[in-house]
Amino acid sequence: MNLTDTLVLAATLLTIGAPSEHALVRWLRTKTKNGNLQLLLTWADQAVALLEKSDLGGAQKKQQAIDYVVTRLAANKMTGKFSQEQLSAVIEQAVTQLNATTTK
Repeated sequence: MNLTDTLVLAATLLTIGAPSEHALVRWLRTKTKNGNLQLLLTWADQAVALLEKSDLGGAQKKQQAIDYVVTRLAANKMTGKFSQEQLSAVIEQAVTQLNATTTK
């Protein structure tokens, strides 16, 4: 096998394998994003549950919950993955979920 045959074989294998590699990268990226989102939701639930009985007012309580989640994100090297609006929405969702489960 000469150099030309080797290059052709390598190019053929790369061409055949490229779609599989692309699909694998997309799957890994999705899996990571889903994992990050699950962590965020868990931390939001923890923050809301921890602050439920505190003496803070509504806005202060929400900010404390956001600060708790931001601290957890930073500790796990996930700073900047979620916007303030997303954090606020997740805290609101956790509050709604907690209120729904406590009123049953």
